[in-house]
Amino acid sequence: MNDRAVSLLENYDFTVLRTYKGRGAILCETDRGLKIMKEYKAPAAKLALMDALLGNVKEMALVDVDAPVADREGNFICRDRDGISYVVKDYFEGRECSPRDTEDLRKCFRAMALLHTGLFYPREKTPEGLVRFDPEGEFARQNALLRKIRKYLRERGNKTAFELALLGEYKRFEDLAEKTLTRLKQEDFTSFYEKVEREKSFIHGDCQYHNMLLEKDKMAVINFEKCRWDSPVGDLANFLRKVLEKCRWDPATGRILLDEYEAVNPLSDSGKRQLFYRLAYPEKFRKVANSYYNSNKAFQSQVYMEKLGQICLLEEDKEKFLRKIFHDMIE
Repeated sequence: MNDRAVSLLENYDFTVLRTYKGRGAILCETDRGLKIMKEYKAPAAKLALMDALLGNVKEMALVDVDAPVADREGNFICRDRDGISYVVKDYFEGRECSPRDTEDLRKCFRAMALLHTGLFYPREKTPEGLVRFDPEGEFARQNALLRKIRKYLRERGNKTAFELALLGEYKRFEDLAEKTLTRLKQEDFTSFYEKVEREKSFIHGDCQYHNMLLEKDKMAVINFEKCRWDSPVGDLANFLRKVLEKCRWDPATGRILLDEYEAVNPLSDSGKRQLFYRLAYPEKFRKVANSYYNSNKAFQSQVYMEKLGQICLLEEDKEKFLRKIFHDMIE
């Protein structure tokens, strides 16, 4: 980060006591607590949304959150003379959650549940152009892309070893993706979606251990740039997937974390069914296929082959997990 950006801190209504560099950021000790200054490339409107959402959470004192800080003129973005945009947010001292420490993870899932009880848009109308996340529409778009990639693979000549391996596994995962969408559409989630819209519930959008800080007496949740209008199930599915992939979808671990979450924010029957479908969808395979499709085809890293092998291995573990935890939802 450009050191000249530090001078922009003079535009804020706090006194800077000391600054020091972090990873791609400037940390600031101020008379109003610790702040962090970073370059910002997302739409400015997202910061106004974050401010409204996180204001609720701060007021309820559920967990600490890195809410954006406005300057004296009420702007969340400040620009240096080169036109580079920066944002200042609240920040907290703490360590990242360990993905292999069950006690750390229990604290994180409880913090996520607490976050969800306060993460809603506090006004009658949501910002113009903002729409609720649609799982059916998203799955349909991703399935269409999977079909496009499969067609490309089949027509490509002189296939690499990875391309042959990917094509060999394709039908299995494409069929699973189509089956998940078909079953999701067969269910009546009308009241579930209506509740999300009525309550204007939002989610973090990237809930994982990197964005959870364990403080001395509390938890802090940071990096809300991907927040979206969705059921809390969206965050729960994402965090569960990331954790369980590291322990081969261990049912005991999954049950502990689900229980910890539901002790604060219980899931309805519809919520549990939504969670099942979001976990059942072959998200990791889709990501690898999409990453390959958008990469330089002249060079295929061994990493791709290793990822594909790991995905195939973990899919069997995931199927066993889903049968164990959601036995009444499996055909």
